[in-house]
Amino acid sequence: MVTSQELVFKGSFVEVKRVESELISNGINPIIINKKQSAILSGFGYNPNDQILIYVFSDQLELAKQIIKDLAI
Repeated sequence: MVTSQELVFKGSFVEVKRVESELISNGINPIIINKKQSAILSGFGYNPNDQILIYVFSDQLELAKQIIKDLAI
């Protein structure tokens, strides 16, 4: 079964870590895309204004959205 990933949140490192922690504690394994960290590790330049993205699988989307809404970030 192939499911797509959906963007559920984007924000700063601190916000993303809070959301990630809450999603994991509710049984959702988020996919974190941090282009800034990736660029630093690869030795490339980066845009300091880039936000970190959180994706979840589409079958977990509604629960993830509710969790994020409850956090009021």
